[in-house]
Amino acid sequence: MKLKEILEKLPVKPGVYIMKDDGGAIIYIGKANNLRSRVRSYFRESASLSQRIRSMVSVVADVDYFVTKNEVEALILESNLVKKHKPKYNVILRDDKHYPYLRLATEEMYPYLSIVRRVKKDKGMYFGPYASPKSLRKTLKLIHSIFQLRQSRDPLDGRPKRRPCLNYQMGRCLAPCAGYLKKEDYGKMVRDVILFLKGRNDELLNNLKGKMDELSENLRFEEAGRVRDQISAIETTMERQNIISISLEDEDVIAIYRDGGKANIQLLFIRGGKFIGDKNLIFTHTEDIDDTEILSSLVRQYYSGDVFIPEEIILEKEIDEMEIAKEWLSEKRGEKVEIVIPHRGRKRELIHMAKENAAISLKITLDSADLRMAALKDLKTRLNLNRLPLRIEAFDISTIMGASAVGSMVIFIDGEPAKNEYKRFRIKTVAGMDDYGMMREILYRRYSKLKEGLRGQGFKGSSEKSFTQILEPSNPRTLSVLPDLIIVDGGKGQLNTLNNVLKELSISDADAIGIAKGEDRNNPETDTIYLTPNSKLRTPNSIRLPSDSSGRHLIQRIRDEAHRFAIKYHRELRDREGIMSELDEIPGIGLKRKRTLLKHFGSLKKIKEASVKELSVILHISEKSALELHERLL
Repeated sequence: MKLKEILEKLPVKPGVYIMKDDGGAIIYIGKANNLRSRVRSYFRESASLSQRIRSMVSVVADVDYFVTKNEVEALILESNLVKKHKPKYNVILRDDKHYPYLRLATEEMYPYLSIVRRVKKDKGMYFGPYASPKSLRKTLKLIHSIFQLRQSRDPLDGRPKRRPCLNYQMGRCLAPCAGYLKKEDYGKMVRDVILFLKGRNDELLNNLKGKMDELSENLRFEEAGRVRDQISAIETTMERQNIISISLEDEDVIAIYRDGGKANIQLLFIRGGKFIGDKNLIFTHTEDIDDTEILSSLVRQYYSGDVFIPEEIILEKEIDEMEIAKEWLSEKRGEKVEIVIPHRGRKRELIHMAKENAAISLKITLDSADLRMAALKDLKTRLNLNRLPLRIEAFDISTIMGASAVGSMVIFIDGEPAKNEYKRFRIKTVAGMDDYGMMREILYRRYSKLKEGLRGQGFKGSSEKSFTQILEPSNPRTLSVLPDLIIVDGGKGQLNTLNNVLKELSISDADAIGIAKGEDRNNPETDTIYLTPNSKLRTPNSIRLPSDSSGRHLIQRIRDEAHRFAIKYHRELRDREGIMSELDEIPGIGLKRKRTLLKHFGSLKKIKEASVKELSVILHISEKSALELHERLL
C-alpha cells in the first residue's frame, strides 16, 4: 500500500504510530490522541518542522500503527517500543545500568531483606535506588547489626525448622527458624526496620526509647541494654546522613545540562527527606531538540522501566502532556504521583544542585569519550585497520589440562566494555589439550550465528497484535552484529584459526588480530600483535606497539578482560563439578536432583544447611523422603 493511501485510512483514535524507511527499518515511534491528525501533520507543506524531523519525513516509506483505548495506554506502549527498538530519529536514553534496591520480603511470615536490581509488582517492599552496591551492602550490614533481622531465606511458618545458626550465637539474629521468636515480636522489629529505611528515625527513636524505659521498669536490664545500643547506633547513623528536607517525602529531582549535541540529565534521589544517591542519563544527537522534548522522553523511558516511582517528581521545566504523565505514573505506582516545576525555595535549590552536577558529570563523560576515541584512532592508524574499531570482540580460552574447558567473548563498544553483551562458552566438541580446536569451536559457534544486518525487522500486521503481544521482548541482537575488529588471545596460531573460520563462513568484512605474550610475560610492552596479511594496505605480519600508544593500553585492557571473564567461568564450572562429585557419594540423589539442588543453592554448604521443608518443596518429594536425604547430607 502506498504512503498516500495509508495516510487516508488512518483512524481518528488514540494510539501509537511507527514510521519506517524503504528497507523496512523502524526510524521513528510516536503517540497521538488522534492518529490521523498527528501523522498527517508531518506531511503538510505548511508544517513547521525541525531539521531532524524534516530529514526523517524525507525517508518515510511506510507507517504502521496501533490503536489503544486511551492516551495513557498509548504513552505506555510508545515508551516500551522506543526502548525496545531505539529508532534513529527518536530521542534515545543511553542507559543500561540498573541501580540496586533493598527488597523486604513482606510476603513471608518472617520477612528478610535482599539486594535486587529491579522493582517488580509483587508483595515485597522496595527501598532505593542506592548509588552503588558497596554503599547498599554497608546499609544492609548496618541493619543486621542493629535490628537482628534474619538473614536466611528459608520459608518459615512459625514452627521450629532447625538449630540456631552462627548469627544467633553472635547476637545478629533472634533465630525465628528455631522457634525462638513469636511472629508478633518479629513483626514489631520489621516495622522498626521499615521506619529506619524510610528515614523516619525520630519516630523510630521515640518508639525504642519507650521500649527501653518499659524494659527497665520491668527489671529486664539485659534487653534494655540491647535497645540502648540500637538507639546509639541509629543516632550515630543520623549524624552521618545528608539531610535535604525536614519533610519525609520521597522525591526525584531532575535537571538537564547541554553541551553541543549531548544532553546530560541528573537525577537526585531523596528518600524520607535524605539524599541517598544520584544517576546520570545521557542523550545524544540532540542538536535541534528542545529541553521539553528531552525531559518528556526521559520521564517516559526511565519510569517505564523496573524502577521505584516516588510520590513527587521535581522537574526543571514542564514536559509534554504532563497531566497524562501524572495519571500514568500514579497508575504505575498505585498511589498519587505529583510532578512539580518549582520557581523558588528549597525545591528550586535542588534543581540548581542537580544542574551543577549534570554539568560536571557531562564534562567528565566527554573528556573520557575523547580519550577513548583517541585510542581507537591510534589502533586504526598503527594496525592499518579498514575502519575505526567501534565494536571490538575478543576471545580467550581457559582450562587446566583440558578439564572444565571454557571460552569467553567480551565486547567493547566505543572503547568501553558492553558487559550485557558478553558471552561464555562451555567447550562441547574438543577433548584433551587442544587450544586451537577449542578456539575454533567457540569462534564457529559465535560467527555461524551471524545474520545479515538488522533491517527489515519491522512490524508485520502489527495493528492486529494485542497490547500484551506488542510489549513482548524482542530476540537479543548481539549475535547479529559484525564487529569492526576481532581479537584472539594466543598469537599467530590462533589468528590462523580465526581466519580459517571466517573464510569457511564467507565473512570477510572484519579486521582480525592475534596477541602473543612476549619474552617477559609480565611486561605488556613485549607483547606481539599478529595481523592478517593485507596486500592492499601492505600490512606487516606482526607489530609491537610502543609504551606511549593509547591503542596498546586499550588492547591490553580488552585482552585482560577476556582472560578474567574466561577464568571466572572456568572456576565456577570447576567448583560446580566438584560439588557434583561430592553429591555422587550420597545415595538417593540422581543427576536431575543434583542439578536442581545445585541450581537452587549454588554450593554444597548451602545444600547441607537446607531445611527438610526446603528439600521437600524444591525436589518435589515427601517430607519423609526429604528427612532421610537431610540426614544423609549431614
